[in-house]
Amino acid sequence: MSWQEEIRANRQAKAEAARLDEAARTGNDIARMKAAGELARADREQDAKLVAEAKATADAIRDKRRGERKAKRAKATAFAKAHVVDGLIYGIALVSFVMAAPAMSGYGEDVYRSPLGALLPLITELGMWAFAIAVLISRIKAPDRPVWGYQAGVWVFGTLAFLTNAVHGWSRGFDAALIMGVVSVAGVVAHQLAIATPPRSKAQRAADKLAAARAAKTHAAARAALKAAAAQIDAEGNARLTYVPGTFDVRRRRLVPVEPDLDVVGPPDALDAELAKLLGSGHPDPEPGPGGGIATDPGPSPGPARDDTAEATPDRPAPHRTARTTKRGGRSGPVAKTGRDTRFEALRARFDKAVESGHIDPGTASIYRIAKTLRCGKPAAKRLLAERQHTDQD
Repeated sequence: MSWQEEIRANRQAKAEAARLDEAARTGNDIARMKAAGELARADREQDAKLVAEAKATADAIRDKRRGERKAKRAKATAFAKAHVVDGLIYGIALVSFVMAAPAMSGYGEDVYRSPLGALLPLITELGMWAFAIAVLISRIKAPDRPVWGYQAGVWVFGTLAFLTNAVHGWSRGFDAALIMGVVSVAGVVAHQLAIATPPRSKAQRAADKLAAARAAKTHAAARAALKAAAAQIDAEGNARLTYVPGTFDVRRRRLVPVEPDLDVVGPPDALDAELAKLLGSGHPDPEPGPGGGIATDPGPSPGPARDDTAEATPDRPAPHRTARTTKRGGRSGPVAKTGRDTRFEALRARFDKAVESGHIDPGTASIYRIAKTLRCGKPAAKRLLAERQHTDQD
């Protein structure tokens, strides 16, 4: 290769290197420009996102505040609708106080000849309102507690306010005295009639009377039971009251045992069946009657248990019923034993045991003493005593 060709090759190599350097610089510029564009676009997107989020947050806050205001307005509207009467009455009370208090303040200064007389409305006006609010709060928090003391305070201080305002206006005539007295108590009177003592329906009054009567009778029964309770003393001297369970009637603050009417027929209960089984265990089975039924002994001994599945016959009644005495050809039909007869048999056994132990003397004991000892009714005691006297005469 000649030196000319070598120079030409070097020039071409330098030109190619320059071209490559220029291309590299151009590519770097393009990359930088592209990166800058991407960064600017990301910034714009971030700004747009922040603006959207801020707008959404502002809209949410605005909607929340709008909802809260709407809820408050709805709550206030509902409260106003539910307390229309309260609003009217307290409006009257406010007008009454605003008119009467300044007049009493000036009147107090004239009477006492001192600025301290301006405190007179605190006694005449606020005094009755203090008792009026006490009545309302007591009936809300403790409905069962009586409020007659607070009501008496309302009327005492109301009368004081009326008379004080009337005396203040008497110097200008009767009409002024009457108007000032009425205005001073108008608010508290309206409050006591409409709010502190709201009207009740007929059903509510009847229910309250029934509840009061029930509570009074329950309290009377509890006091009578406490009075009749016996004291059980243990070896260490500790006392414990004992009560006799049962059904009683309160008469003259005393408990009188209620004995079921022996003439009233009803189905026997489990206790009656058990007593009948115990009392009738020592008697033989009865002979069958002529009509296929069971002929029971009309005497004092109880018969065996009935077969509730048997059908009714002319000589035996249907299950859970008592055959009444009927006249057929001058003869009386048999009478079946009932649970009440069984109870009377048990009562007769207790009576006999009390006579044997000496607690009851049939010759001198009264019907009241027998009823008290056996804790039964006077009709049953009278029947037991009559049977005993008849047996002693025989």
